[in-house]
Amino acid sequence: MSSQSSTRYLPIAKMDNPALSGSSGDVEADCNTVEASLPATCSSQQLMPPSSDTDSVGVQRPATGITRTQWFTVVVLCFVNLINYMDRFTIAGVLTDIQDDFKIGDDDGGLLQTAFVLSYMICAPLFGYLGDRYSRRWIMAIGVLLWSTTTLLGSFMGSYGGFITFRALVGIGEASYSTIAPTIISDLFVHDLRSKMLALFYFAIPVGSGFGYIVGSETARLANDWRWALRVTPILGIFAVVLILLTKEPVRGESEGSQNLEPTSYTEDIKDLVKNHSFMLSTAGFTCVAFVTGALAWWGPKFIYLGVKMQPGNEQLTLNE
Repeated sequence: MSSQSSTRYLPIAKMDNPALSGSSGDVEADCNTVEASLPATCSSQQLMPPSSDTDSVGVQRPATGITRTQWFTVVVLCFVNLINYMDRFTIAGVLTDIQDDFKIGDDDGGLLQTAFVLSYMICAPLFGYLGDRYSRRWIMAIGVLLWSTTTLLGSFMGSYGGFITFRALVGIGEASYSTIAPTIISDLFVHDLRSKMLALFYFAIPVGSGFGYIVGSETARLANDWRWALRVTPILGIFAVVLILLTKEPVRGESEGSQNLEPTSYTEDIKDLVKNHSFMLSTAGFTCVAFVTGALAWWGPKFIYLGVKMQPGNEQLTLNE
């Protein structure tokens, strides 16, 4: 027993004791002899604790614990999310011009966003289902290509009916990305690192919305045509498609140990969500928040415009001035 104990730790002792340097052949033989009875090999590298800079599969990571591939994926997803919301609120930045062009009131102006939200809401569960079973990278790429194309085509519509139809199609494309992208981040990171990366991803929402107001209204002012405001994000969208295809899709459940995953049906997934009271209450609460902030974000620019226009001397003011 004592010889086995000595043999088991001999490689580590050899590291600290130069006197053992000449007996490497004997050490290797002893290790091979007791290999079957040990939980790990007698290699000193195996007996030492794993380095904090190396993950479970031996991939060398930088000091932050995040690989370059992971950083690239997060940056791409954040960029696409930014132009996603930039496109969504470009309409709000030029809403008054759209109403003047199509000769529509506030009810039809609000219906533009309603059509978008309805198609988005209906298609989001569908893309969640597809994202669990097919390539998420390709689904996102096709979705971004769809909303970029429909946004561009919508800018050429001469009637309100055609324009609102393409806005509904934009909702389908954006639903594919917004539903699937967070799952990519969840599969790349765990614990507090996952929360930080998701916070970075969702930080693109207010930033992108703000850019939508600014870029949309400024482009319309410079081109003297609101339709050009809708032709900026499609160009960025095509670039985003290329970036998405350059990313590497992680294995589903990679960060949690994909070997523990079991296939489930769509019905089982829905039942599990309904039984999760925390999820249902959080969803209900966020729905209320989105209802208020969505209405404010959509009508905010026009509300400010009307308030400024009421001031003496501003009666002929346009939204882009």
